[in-house]
Amino acid sequence: MTERRALPAAETDPTIAALPAGTRALLAELWTQRAASELAAGQAFAAVERDLAALDADPAVLALAARAVADEPEHAALCMLLAEAYHGAPLEAPAPRPFQLPVHDGADDVLRRHLHVVGLCCINESIAVAFVAACLADAAGPLLAGVHREHLADEIGHARVGWAHLASARVDADVRAALLPWLPRLLSANLAVWSDRIGILPEAGVRGHALPPARELRAATIAAAREIIVPGFAHVGLPTAASSAAVDRAAR
Repeated sequence: MTERRALPAAETDPTIAALPAGTRALLAELWTQRAASELAAGQAFAAVERDLAALDADPAVLALAARAVADEPEHAALCMLLAEAYHGAPLEAPAPRPFQLPVHDGADDVLRRHLHVVGLCCINESIAVAFVAACLADAAGPLLAGVHREHLADEIGHARVGWAHLASARVDADVRAALLPWLPRLLSANLAVWSDRIGILPEAGVRGHALPPARELRAATIAAAREIIVPGFAHVGLPTAASSAAVDRAAR
């Protein structure tokens, strides 16, 4: 695991102290909820790591997955650091949110494992990269910017788990053919989940606090699908017409 940069102390971020009490309370709650989501993501990556091991994935891919498993508790801790900075006092860490990988009815065990990797890593984490990048661009204070830079670097690594697997020798022409009809469904499902996540945030956002308006965050998720995920599928030899159509439907 690479060494993380030291983050600025919460008390050195004047943008937090300048907020009204009600806004600080709202952001403290949102970051506490985010911590619970990151803990659940750690469980998801642990399950995907097991899937990759069962698929006899390339050792380099397994190493990336192991790093992702270790990252998520650290992400939860960073979220709680921000929650407590906005709250102004220590908070009790939340329990992980309930978690279960999709069942993917109709897929056999081998295909299901590949679908888990593609859905969580190639799709969800690539969208997360765009989401966090949009938040980082709106982070004015040093603590917020530092946390989001750390998070963004990790999310890129998490997406690489899936893309490296898809590009590896473990995914041959037969596997790609089996994956192809599932890709539009995976894209639609992930974009719907992200839309729901954004829907609980303040529509107007909180400028300067890594929370741009919801319309900008929604646009970032669609852009990730169009400009990262669909071209990524094409790069590994997967036809993209149906996936592009699924993104267009989600964007309406």
